[in-house]
Amino acid sequence: MRKILGFLIGIIWFSMGQTVYAQISSPLDIAGLAFWVDGQDVNGTGIQPADGSVVTSWVDKSSGGNNLTTAAGTVTFEAAGFDGVNPGLRFPLDARMAGNNPFAGNFQNEITVFFVNANVTLTQNFSLSLNGTSTSSNAANGRFSFHTPWVNNVVFFDAGGCCTVNRLSAPNPNSLTETALYTGLNDQPGNRQLLRVDGQTIDSDLTGHNANVSGGIHLGDLPNNRRYNGRFAEVVIYNRALSLAEVQAVECLLLTKWKPSAANGVCDANITAQKTVVTWTAPGSDGYALPGNDVIYTIELTHISGADVDEDSMFLVDAIPSEVIFYNGDIDDGGPELNPVKFEDNGSGLMFNYGSDVGFSNAAVTPTDFSQCNYVPAAGYDIAVTHICFQPSGTFNAGSPSPSFAVSFRAQIK
Repeated sequence: MRKILGFLIGIIWFSMGQTVYAQISSPLDIAGLAFWVDGQDVNGTGIQPADGSVVTSWVDKSSGGNNLTTAAGTVTFEAAGFDGVNPGLRFPLDARMAGNNPFAGNFQNEITVFFVNANVTLTQNFSLSLNGTSTSSNAANGRFSFHTPWVNNVVFFDAGGCCTVNRLSAPNPNSLTETALYTGLNDQPGNRQLLRVDGQTIDSDLTGHNANVSGGIHLGDLPNNRRYNGRFAEVVIYNRALSLAEVQAVECLLLTKWKPSAANGVCDANITAQKTVVTWTAPGSDGYALPGNDVIYTIELTHISGADVDEDSMFLVDAIPSEVIFYNGDIDDGGPELNPVKFEDNGSGLMFNYGSDVGFSNAAVTPTDFSQCNYVPAAGYDIAVTHICFQPSGTFNAGSPSPSFAVSFRAQIK
């Protein structure tokens, strides 16, 4: 069962039946970024190469300036190479790109790597390496590499050599040509290693290694028939071992960009709430926010990013300001609405029924559960109403553009 969290935004309180983590908007939001290339901004200028054009440089968007350059073969840009939707770089057999060592020294004992790629054929690949073209098992100048997957359809991660205590591995959880996010973490001081695919741990251990990284970053083909045949979308590397929460934040960002179908199982919902008030202009009213006149309060919730919100878990409470009196009547008098509350939907996927999804409280403390919203207001203006509660049913969907819904009610200025 997921934890229930409450959020106070202005005078609005709402809860959802799932944990919510901080969202990041860029790999730069987390300290220690050493390298970052992005298929959605190959040149680092916002201007992409032409579809099908040859790419000789992939710009490092971190502060390191370690651009990747073509070292063999031909790498091309595909405007919709990933799933027919997202851009990426196509690495056929015999093609590779290389860049300088992004770390401070020749050895690094804390590294966190994220990369998104997809295979075309199953090969004996070293798809990504942080020690150049080394395939050695010798820790002094050994591999820091990934097979994603190897020809036996197993994903391997070797940090500082191979292939016993250093190695993490597990069967490939995806189909061969499926877009996948790989995460590898090596932490010698913390005695931990992680190998994750699409935000799920597939192997881990309690070791860490001081890895040789002098050979620099390498993507694609290696000598001696260690070939890769596929596409790369993004590579993000940190010079420290990230916490699990930081790992999840980066994974959420990358999955939302490249594989939204997997993001729902990894990212948590990021919901914003905004409350606005306007004067209610009724026949005979001067339309000013003066004592005796009415106002309309509107609360809008927007699903900015992350996963769908769990079904039937939305619970929204608003404290009625002390300066006004809730109006328990037709919110727009002779207009199209019939109830004291108006519900407007913008792709949220939620369902709303006034009779079952709105409640009231006359208590001084804020209700934390819909069952506590059991006060029955008198008809007309009821000064005893202290809180109004909303509990729409269904799932609050994620999507693009961001889905939202709004609830409105009317009150009189004292």
